[in-house]
Amino acid sequence: MSILTNSVFIAILSAVGFVLAYRLYGRYLARRIFGFDASRPTPAHRFRDGMDYVPTHPAILFGHHFSSIAGLGPIVGPAIAVLWGWVPALLWVVFGSIFMGAVHDLATLYASMRHDGRGIGDLTRDVLGARPRVLFLVIIFFLLALAMGVFALLMAQLFTDLSPQAVVPTMALILIAVVMGVLVYVRRWNLGVVTLLGLGLMFGSMYIGMKVPVPLYKQFLDSEIRQALDDAPRPQVPMVGGVRAAFPAEAIAYFESHPKHTRAAGWADDVREAQLQAKDTWTYTLLLYAFIASILPVWLLLQPRDYINSYQLYAGLLALMAGVFALRPVMSAPAARMPDWWNQPIWPFLFITIACGAISGFHNLVSSGTTARQLRNEGDATAVGYGSMLTEAFLAVLVILACCAGLSAERYGALYNAGFTENMALGAFLEGAANLIAAPFLWMSASPTVDEAAVKLAARSFIAVVIVSFAMTTLDSGTRLLRYNVETIGKLVRLPLLCNRYVAAVIAVVAIGAVALLRINGQPAGLALWQLFGTTNQLLAAIGLLVVSVMLFIMRKPIVYTLVPMLLMLVMVSWAMVFKLRDYYGRWHASGDAGYRALFLVGSVIAVLTVWLMIEAVIVFARQWRNRSLPGVAAK
Repeated sequence: MSILTNSVFIAILSAVGFVLAYRLYGRYLARRIFGFDASRPTPAHRFRDGMDYVPTHPAILFGHHFSSIAGLGPIVGPAIAVLWGWVPALLWVVFGSIFMGAVHDLATLYASMRHDGRGIGDLTRDVLGARPRVLFLVIIFFLLALAMGVFALLMAQLFTDLSPQAVVPTMALILIAVVMGVLVYVRRWNLGVVTLLGLGLMFGSMYIGMKVPVPLYKQFLDSEIRQALDDAPRPQVPMVGGVRAAFPAEAIAYFESHPKHTRAAGWADDVREAQLQAKDTWTYTLLLYAFIASILPVWLLLQPRDYINSYQLYAGLLALMAGVFALRPVMSAPAARMPDWWNQPIWPFLFITIACGAISGFHNLVSSGTTARQLRNEGDATAVGYGSMLTEAFLAVLVILACCAGLSAERYGALYNAGFTENMALGAFLEGAANLIAAPFLWMSASPTVDEAAVKLAARSFIAVVIVSFAMTTLDSGTRLLRYNVETIGKLVRLPLLCNRYVAAVIAVVAIGAVALLRINGQPAGLALWQLFGTTNQLLAAIGLLVVSVMLFIMRKPIVYTLVPMLLMLVMVSWAMVFKLRDYYGRWHASGDAGYRALFLVGSVIAVLTVWLMIEAVIVFARQWRNRSLPGVAAK
């Protein structure tokens, strides 16, 4: 067995690499390129309003920022990308995050912080001009509505299909966060005491959730059907937390395989209908939550929720690491492969599929839209901007290990061969992570009476809670960012109504709901348009780096550290966009499918906006090459 394929070696080497990158490259950029000054007043102090501009303790802000940028991205992306083998995915995560993603996050945080905490879309006006700002704001609106709509869909799917045990802790965390916000900011309690209280309540709610799952779909079934499920023998319908048929798939399989009488033959269809109703109900509930979270003061819900939630992820990271060290599995997946049945070649789609684990445009919206308004000291920027991205990258590394070492070679082959879809990636990670997390408990017990299946179910429930909680934090932060975007557009078109916090929040939630609830050919529109998310998200990263590069160029600072990543991402995004548009056009004309027509039309609009924006940027660069002086941008 080669040490290079040992999961322990890979985990340690990655962690050491990230620590060295932070101490050497991250600090170099902070001191020599951006020149952070701890004595300089930040926007959080200069514009303090108790709503969005709030000077924040660095531990709280790190947790808030980290939770906001993490979400499902560093989990789903790597879980899909290992389809091409684990080596390309690992190399892109490690080197992409160090030299591109963390630089991107820190640079956009710097640009916003030095310009009154303004969002990157608004800042585009000063750097590139009025027209590019409009284009950028349109792209941001589409990206946020699409991403948050799909996140709402995936969370509804997790609550209904994969982990009803996550419902109680996820909802409890909202109340816990509000209590923590009041205790810290109103009652002035010690942060350490409040943290311990919050952690106790959070992990207590997770235990309750495992014991009391909430299979909402059963509420939409007739009492006769529910009774039939409750009376079912355990080997046929297992008990989860004292609830029979907590998962709708088990109920469907039971009724299809063991009908007691003729009516039972149709009960499987009734369960399917109840399953859809439950998903829609959860989606509406999540949209309501997103609206409320986007208008509340940031200190009351978002900050404490993201802060305490970050400890969930730390616990998840430690649990996965403990599993890696206890089990010491080798990488069972191929090092590299090119499946001929997968219609997306590794070049350029590896760089599009893994976004948040390496570099993501969504991050510059968080850095400039919320985090820059909460930094109490410029000295905290390196840890929050560069450090949190490397922490997210380490999560992506562990996801790769869970899918490629936590699964056996046979199980990997069963999941990742022909028939694999993007929707299966989350299930692959849950299964592999559960195997790893359960390993230390099974190893310590060493008893034949221990129910291995029960331990793995508990581990799966825990990691599902972590996933849902982080998707929730991204949903509320993303909705808030979309609200900011609408307000900026309102100022641009001189419509004061759009600048109203409540009106802007309503528009943001309606846009997200449209993606989540509208259907094309019976399928959610968001799942069809989701194929555009990767290219649009990475396009946003390229534009963010472009804006910062132009700004640094004007300020006579080195631009190679941001320009090279920008050019690489621009090439990959353009390559992927051309490939996908050609594919969408061919499928649309071959099948007449309205979904592919929508993908082709929307993708074409985004491609045109991109070309237009790049032309504007080249003009600005040429102008500044002749005269490095642009009104509105000072050497700050």
